[in-house]
Amino acid sequence: MNIFSLSPQLRHCSLVAALSLLTCTLPLSVTLAASPGLRPAYTYELRAVWAHYYGIPNWEQTIQSLHQANFNAVFPYMCSAGVAYYPSHILPVSEKAASHDYLAEATTAGYKYGIQVHARMLVLEALFASEQTKARLAAQGRLMRTSGGDTLPWLCPTNPYNREQLIGVALEIVRNYPVAGLQLDYIRYPHRDCCYCEHCRRKFIHDTFGASPHSPLRNGEGPGVRWPQEVISGPYKDAFIQWRQQQITSLVAEIATAVKSIRPHIAVSAAAFPDWPSAKERFGQDATAWAQQGLVDFICPMNYTADIMRFTGWLRQQQELVAGQVPLVAGLGPFSDACQFDGPQQLVDQILIARGAGASGFVVFNYNQQFADDYLPYLTLGVTSTPAPLWPSASLSRP
Repeated sequence: MNIFSLSPQLRHCSLVAALSLLTCTLPLSVTLAASPGLRPAYTYELRAVWAHYYGIPNWEQTIQSLHQANFNAVFPYMCSAGVAYYPSHILPVSEKAASHDYLAEATTAGYKYGIQVHARMLVLEALFASEQTKARLAAQGRLMRTSGGDTLPWLCPTNPYNREQLIGVALEIVRNYPVAGLQLDYIRYPHRDCCYCEHCRRKFIHDTFGASPHSPLRNGEGPGVRWPQEVISGPYKDAFIQWRQQQITSLVAEIATAVKSIRPHIAVSAAAFPDWPSAKERFGQDATAWAQQGLVDFICPMNYTADIMRFTGWLRQQQELVAGQVPLVAGLGPFSDACQFDGPQQLVDQILIARGAGASGFVVFNYNQQFADDYLPYLTLGVTSTPAPLWPSASLSRP
C-alpha cells in the first residue's frame, strides 16, 4: 500500500495502524497531529545520514548544515575493497583524493560542530576501484568466483590475504583519525552464486570434514564432496549456506576485535539488508548472530521502501530478532535505488514509525543537495526541532 497517495486523514489512520501493528498487545498512546511533521524530538537519538566521501559542496558546509538541523552523526564511505579516499598506506588512493584528505576534513568539521563521524568501509566489494586494481586482485586469486568460473569484483572472505588487508585498513582508520565509529557496509556476498574459488573449496572441506586445507584434491573432488555441484543443489547445500554465514560473521568478529583492541570505546556498527532471514541464505549476512554475539555496537538495517506497511513489518521483525541485544538504528532511503520518496513528509512518517518501534535512531540515505535544501529545513519544523545529545557511549576526539 502506498499511503503517500492518500489524503492526510487516511494517511493519519494508516500511520496509527502501522504503529499499532508494531506494538501488538503493548499499550500505545500515540496522537499524530494533522501535520505529522510537527512532532517533538527525542533525546539520545542517533540522527545521521549516509554520505559520499566528499561533502556538498565541502565537508565544512555539510557538517554545518547537519548541525543546524539538529543531526548528530554522519556515515561517509571512505574506502572500498579496492580504493581509499584518504592517504592510505594499504589501499590504492583515488585520484580524486590526490589533493584532499577527505576523512581529515570530515573529522575536523565534525569536531567543530559536534557531529560524530563514523567512517564507512565498503568491506568486500571493490567498488570504484580502477580496472588495473581489479585485474591485479583477480590475478592474485583474491576475488570471488561463481559456480561457472566467472570472477566477481568482490574480495573472497576466506582468503587470508584479504582478511589481513581488511583488518589493516580498519586499524589504519581508527589509529590515524578521531572517528567516533567505524561502520561495516557491503559485509556480505553479492548473491547466492558465490564463492566457489580454491580458497573456499579447501576451507569448506576442512571445516566440514576436518581434512587439511592443503590436502591433495583430485579432479575438483575432496573427501566426501563433489565441488561445486553438491554444495549448490546436492546433499551439502544447507551446510554450505551455513558455512557462508560463518565466513561473514567471523570476519565481522575479527575486524571488531582488532579495532576494539586499540580503541575500546569506539562504536563498531554494520549496515544490513532489511529481510534478515532471507539475507542469511542469499547473502551470507546473519545480522541476528552479530547482535546475539555482541559483535557490533548497533545495526543499521537498510529499510528502503516507500510502503509504510512493509517498512513497519521489517522493523517489527528486526526488533524481535535483535531481542534487545544491541540498538537498532533504522535506515531510511528517500534517495535509494530501491525507492524514491515524493517529498520530506514521507521521511517524517517513517521517522515516527521508527520511534514508535523503539529504534535508537535513524540514518538517511543519502546526503545530497536536495536533502540539504528540501528535507533538512522540513525536518527541523518537528522531528528534529530540538537537539539530540550525542550517545553517551561515544565521544568526540580532537583531530
